[in-house]
Amino acid sequence: MTEIETNRTRAREYLQRYLFYYGRWENHERSLRLEERHYKEIQNLIQSKLQAHEGTWIDWQHLLSAGETLRKCRYTLKYTYPYAYYRPSEENPASQTFALFEYQQGLLEAEVEALSWSVAKAEITDTAGLMHQMNICEKHRRTLIQEFYNNV
Repeated sequence: MTEIETNRTRAREYLQRYLFYYGRWENHERSLRLEERHYKEIQNLIQSKLQAHEGTWIDWQHLLSAGETLRKCRYTLKYTYPYAYYRPSEENPASQTFALFEYQQGLLEAEVEALSWSVAKAEITDTAGLMHQMNICEKHRRTLIQEFYNNV
């Protein structure tokens, strides 16, 4: 293989890597914007439920808390992708540290999607389940942030 072919291959790999991480970042940016819109919808839903005397403000407060948790988690996920892209070059993608980081990232992503689905389907009676999912998401978010700070 000539030097030109080697450079082309390397450039193609860098471009594919960049597009992968940028695509993930963009997906979470879009999801974050949707969560912000959804948060406003939750506020409107709560107002309509209160005006219809379907529970008290406290009965529906868990939805606002869940919406805020979703926004924080999506924001965290969004910025894990630039970290993964710009990680130190000596950190091999197959290294245990990076594999653990990606594993934590995947766990948070799965829990965020589950919480998002639960918020969309939530009712007054779902408070305990929703609070449990919120706690799981927050713990995964903090674990991911700790992994980041421990490895920087």
